[in-house]
Amino acid sequence: MAESKIPVDLFNPGQVFACLGFMELADVLLGDAEAGFDWSDKPQTEFCLSAAGKKNPFEVVLEFLETATVKPARPAGVDGRPWPQDAVETEAFPAPLSELKDSTGKKLTARALPILMEADGQLINVSNWLEGDGREALKLFAGQQVAVKLMRNALSGDDTKPGTIGVKQLVPQPNAPFKTGPVGGRFGYDSRGAWDAINTGSSLDEQGATLLVSPVVEALAAAGLEHTRPEFLSTYEIRYVVWQGKVPVSLARALFTQPHGLVPRGHFRCFRSHLGDDKQYKKCFPAQEE
Repeated sequence: MAESKIPVDLFNPGQVFACLGFMELADVLLGDAEAGFDWSDKPQTEFCLSAAGKKNPFEVVLEFLETATVKPARPAGVDGRPWPQDAVETEAFPAPLSELKDSTGKKLTARALPILMEADGQLINVSNWLEGDGREALKLFAGQQVAVKLMRNALSGDDTKPGTIGVKQLVPQPNAPFKTGPVGGRFGYDSRGAWDAINTGSSLDEQGATLLVSPVVEALAAAGLEHTRPEFLSTYEIRYVVWQGKVPVSLARALFTQPHGLVPRGHFRCFRSHLGDDKQYKKCFPAQEE
């Protein structure tokens, strides 16, 4: 087993979600992943991750992101729809077709199709914005944004916005992977890019502003929420939990929202995050600890 640690800001929901992403991908790529947080006697909270083998699990996950291709997945047997040419047909579609309807509710759209990330024969599915299993989805993007395009932005930069970067251009360090850069269209998880129009005087979207956020946070947060979700306190407020000490992936997914009865009170901390007041473009704001 190899164990490594990275610094994490517990008040940035996106960084916490991205830690889940590191955990989930390490479990797929290496196996036997265990993860947890350590805030004892340290000026900086750390996220601890171990997995099978001798390689640094953070390094393995980052190498996957730097080489992965991204394609949308479309439901099998539904032809004649606006599916992209590179869409991969899948029998095990993660949600009912109603989840793919546009704002009119009459037509199917490809904007919210699930994502397949692949490198060296390893496949990662990302579809947390689809409500196919009864859990509420943390879908922050809307309007003209397309899920697969947002993931490609996070990994390779936005080719429609010169100067923007992704994981492949940033080349993040395994010991401090959450470095920021100019990112184009994004999912909205990294709270360092959050804003409200009422506070700024105008919409940054309308101004075409490019924000400094972490492409690693954006990509891995999307993957990290695949098997767990924050607790929704309202349409615009969520709660998430961090826990002290490493636990297996299956238990970590439960601790993220339901720590009571699983670990002692002093071994977890709860945070609340506002999602903004814009009905179309939500984003995670810096959290407050309960």
